[in-house]
Amino acid sequence: MSSAAVPTAGPLLPGDRIAAIDVVRGLAVLGILVMNIVEFGWPAEAYGNPAWAGGSSGLDLAAWYVQVTLFDGRMRALFSLLFGVGIVLFAERLVRSDDAPRTTDLLLRRCLWLVPFGIVHRFFLQFTGDILYQYGLLGFVAVVFRHLGARTLVVLGCIWLCAFVPISWRKYSLQADTRAQAAEAARLQQAGETVPEALAAAQRRWQQRETAIPPKPEVVAKKVDEVRVGYWQLFRNRWDYHHGFQSSFLYYYWVFDVLGLMLIGMGLGKAGFFHGRWRTRSYVGCVALGLATAAATAWWAHDWQAAGFAETALELRLVHDLTYAPARLLGALGWAAALLLVLRAGRARLLTAALGAVGRMAFSCYILQSVVAGALFYGFGCGWFGLLRRSELMLVWLGISLLQVAVAVLWLRRWRSGPLEWVWRALTWWRWRPMRAAGA
Repeated sequence: MSSAAVPTAGPLLPGDRIAAIDVVRGLAVLGILVMNIVEFGWPAEAYGNPAWAGGSSGLDLAAWYVQVTLFDGRMRALFSLLFGVGIVLFAERLVRSDDAPRTTDLLLRRCLWLVPFGIVHRFFLQFTGDILYQYGLLGFVAVVFRHLGARTLVVLGCIWLCAFVPISWRKYSLQADTRAQAAEAARLQQAGETVPEALAAAQRRWQQRETAIPPKPEVVAKKVDEVRVGYWQLFRNRWDYHHGFQSSFLYYYWVFDVLGLMLIGMGLGKAGFFHGRWRTRSYVGCVALGLATAAATAWWAHDWQAAGFAETALELRLVHDLTYAPARLLGALGWAAALLLVLRAGRARLLTAALGAVGRMAFSCYILQSVVAGALFYGFGCGWFGLLRRSELMLVWLGISLLQVAVAVLWLRRWRSGPLEWVWRALTWWRWRPMRAAGA
């Protein structure tokens, strides 16, 4: 890479960073593993349904309640919001420099390079929940809206998230139709009449839902055995799943989820929310909304538990699906506001310093999670997949989180940024920059 024609703005230096944003980003990195550790430790079905595997009583049930009320979707929402903030900050810094004509080019490069990172993360590190690929592609779209005002961006993002209303209703309608057809098939059988094949097929599908929880031991064992294998066998076993997640699922889910939150993040970034510029009462209000959302989610979780976590509780699942997007957004803002209030008050400095270090190395720490967890759970490593209960997985989360904090703190004493952040910026600006920190 040539050192000629060095951009005036240049990659971000440590002294140019906004500490509050790094702290919130650090929370998102550590918090997202609270959910992802289940995805590393059990088949995907256990991620959202504790009765499928991993335990649904005692400490395991308590762990699920904490996950679903405080972390599920909230941390990923924070990541998406902060990615939108990053687009705005990156563009504003370029516009103020002599590199204003290159702003779009550099923004698109910044997004583009996340795509191959995401492919490697999912296919070669075998993390089924990779989000980098989606950020890279959908960031291309978000960049187009960077000139809009703060309020317009927030409103547009909220409207975009409303796409989940018809999506959820359609999903519920199809399942309710299956339930009704299965009931009609049962009525015809009791009357001794012939059951049409369409009704019989619907009855079989509904019966599969009725018997899905708890799953048969052999079903769980088969899914566990598919992961507790050697590296290349796991690569083959998950090939089709990975492709579906980065193709069809991108276009009927992520395009609404990620892009809507990116737009809202861009608006909040322009409005100074993540900089800590809002009034204290505004942040307190966000915390209150986040807590109210957590309480409502806990109420729903209690009702679903009372229903035996059944896949046939369609109305409860509809309530969840309709409220998931706003609940995630309000929960994420509540977490961010709480941290910003702590920073404003100058409290818990050891905690905020640790989160800030992880936030400065968010990219590297995110990948580090996959490397460590893969080595612990997959068959080519320790093979813990399918062995630990949900509450025990939280101990693994704690250990990996402490490791990330230690690595980030020690690394940043010597280097300007994390290794993957350094590579990403070098590819964006197309030039190397010294990594060693001043005075290291």
